[in-house]
Amino acid sequence: MAHARLALQAASEIGRPVLLLSAPYAAGTVGPGWFQAVIAEAATEFNDMEIEAMLDCGDRAGYALAALRQGITHIRFEGKTKDKVTDIANQLGAQVSTARPDSLDLYALEIQGESLDKACRDWLLEVD
Repeated sequence: MAHARLALQAASEIGRPVLLLSAPYAAGTVGPGWFQAVIAEAATEFNDMEIEAMLDCGDRAGYALAALRQGITHIRFEGKTKDKVTDIANQLGAQVSTARPDSLDLYALEIQGESLDKACRDWLLEVD
């Protein structure tokens, strides 16, 4: 939640939209329930912002279906069954992206000792 909070705080102060993107294959490591809880907490804390979030399911159809069943509305999925998963997502009002968008990896920056607040601000000011 700390990384989501930093990104949302910077976006709020700058007045820019932000996409909260999970780590690669996060649907299989932390799970859709955890991801949904983080997003719900963020939405409560930053209730004046529209929060877009995407859970990365990699190429695992089971992860994608579990995320959709959990109520996640935007997933990244690149598996062989992407057409079927996309059809199911559309029926549920969810969105499937096959490409992982450019993103700022706050975990990697944190390990390197970088200023996360500055990194968020710089990223948001550079992204079109």
